[in-house]
Amino acid sequence: MDHKILFIVWNGEIKFLQNSTMDHKEWYLSLGGNLEDYDNVIRGYIVEDKIIFFKANLNYDTEVIDFATKMGFTMKQQLNQPSYKICCGINPGHDGVKWEPILVLKDEDLQGYKTEEEMAKEKKEFEKQIATQMSNQETGPIIEFKNNIEDPKFRRYATLFTLTLFIIAIIEKAILVNNKTLMTSNRWNTLLIGGQALFFVLTMIGYNQKSSKTKYFGILASILSFFLFDFVDLVIGIINLLFTIDQTYVVKSFDFIKQNLAKLKKSKSVKK
Repeated sequence: MDHKILFIVWNGEIKFLQNSTMDHKEWYLSLGGNLEDYDNVIRGYIVEDKIIFFKANLNYDTEVIDFATKMGFTMKQQLNQPSYKICCGINPGHDGVKWEPILVLKDEDLQGYKTEEEMAKEKKEFEKQIATQMSNQETGPIIEFKNNIEDPKFRRYATLFTLTLFIIAIIEKAILVNNKTLMTSNRWNTLLIGGQALFFVLTMIGYNQKSSKTKYFGILASILSFFLFDFVDLVIGIINLLFTIDQTYVVKSFDFIKQNLAKLKKSKSVKK
């Protein structure tokens, strides 16, 4: 029995030993096993195309059969050898005679056994589930908008909020033009400013009319704000983009700022 792999059941776990000069007993003792219990320890060989379970003197009993029935199919899967036979006991025969297993279990008697057709069907179903999940991910929305445009209270608040950003943007442009920081003679700048103003106005109209396109107007207003490459416009664009996706981002941020300003004001008054 050359080129064999030894295995042993140790503390409820199957351990394997390959390319070693130790036999089962030496290996068992090296693991810290009690020699008095050795005869009742289930062990075996993986050799040629067989996984053979046995106990003392290469024999087997009902415990060995039950264990082989329970773990045989799992071991074949772990070894990636579905064609291996699950056996119990070994008939050593005479010198020079090939050792053969005493009992060969039928595949269909093994716990968890599945035919090739069943495994192919399960594989197909698994691949189908993966394909469905991937398809759902691919077709899902890139951005999930959470604002309820049907809510009158939200629409009033959103219109006022957008108007405030629009007014800030106008004031900021007037200051930049007055300081000659923003050149309106540049057609690109004029196009960006006009586009930003247009989409802010369309956003406010969209909120009032409950238009489903409102969110796209808001995103375009933010994008054009980014392209102006001015700090104030960048802040306006970020705030407007967050608000367009989910107003709670902005509301929570403002609440956080208010709370910290209140704490700062309180701490200053205490020092005085």
